[in-house]
Amino acid sequence: MEIQNNKFKCEYCNKILSSKSSLNLHIKTAKYCIKIQDKNKDKMEKYIFDCEYCLKNFSTKQNLNTHYKKCKNIEEKSFIGEKEKKLIMLEINLENFEEQLQKQKKEYEEQLKIQREEYKEQIKELQDKLERIANKAIERPTTTNNTTTTNNTLNISSSIDFNDVDKVKNIIEDKLDIRYVIDGQKGIANFIKDNILTDDNGELIYVCTDPSRGVFKFKDTTGELKKDLEAKKLTTYILEGGIKKKSAVIGNEWCKDDTGEFDMKKFTILMVPQQSIMNLSQDNNILKRELASLTS
Repeated sequence: MEIQNNKFKCEYCNKILSSKSSLNLHIKTAKYCIKIQDKNKDKMEKYIFDCEYCLKNFSTKQNLNTHYKKCKNIEEKSFIGEKEKKLIMLEINLENFEEQLQKQKKEYEEQLKIQREEYKEQIKELQDKLERIANKAIERPTTTNNTTTTNNTLNISSSIDFNDVDKVKNIIEDKLDIRYVIDGQKGIANFIKDNILTDDNGELIYVCTDPSRGVFKFKDTTGELKKDLEAKKLTTYILEGGIKKKSAVIGNEWCKDDTGEFDMKKFTILMVPQQSIMNLSQDNNILKRELASLTS
């Protein structure tokens, strides 16, 4: 308790009372003072660093002193106008607001970081799932029908000119769409069968005679029966016709939403099938197996 000019000053909040009895009553009933008294020493420090002008609290005395000069400046300059006082208070409030914004920004950045990691995990799971599906398709056993194969081989009526690149370019440009691309090499095999390996009557002009060894037969432009081991000639034919470039264009268009923005979910779905098409020149196993099933 401190006595100033015959008045009594509260040691907790610096309020000045006119008598000792008033001071004692104040200490017992004032919520702010009671709150300080009830705290332990460590927690009391938080309230000790309170600004006596605006009651804002600080964790350190250094921070309080920096702030205190501004608030004290308002109190001491009582001669300035109300507008000037309000302006100074607005500046202080603005600083407090900026501090809160910085704190919130840091919290949001942490949340975004966590969300990005979660999205990466989800994408990885989807990629693994699609890869497992693709591997199962590769491992699927292919059934054959030797009678049908023999008949198809004997009944080949039209030839295939693997040197006519312009023809296959036009077919790919006009008829390839997302229905085929989304199934990767398997879809490309169906595209080839529907648009390249049949004549005008819908009859096969390219048949698999030995699925286990990947032997395909066709007639060249002279009418002579030729072999295409592991569908290598056919694979080269469509690659020269631009199958990879056209597939990429179709895939990119499909991955955009109605506003033209990139759809990450569609991109994830298309990733593995598109990659298998891009790898055709190095590995055509899925294409070969599906062609054997379609042309046997």
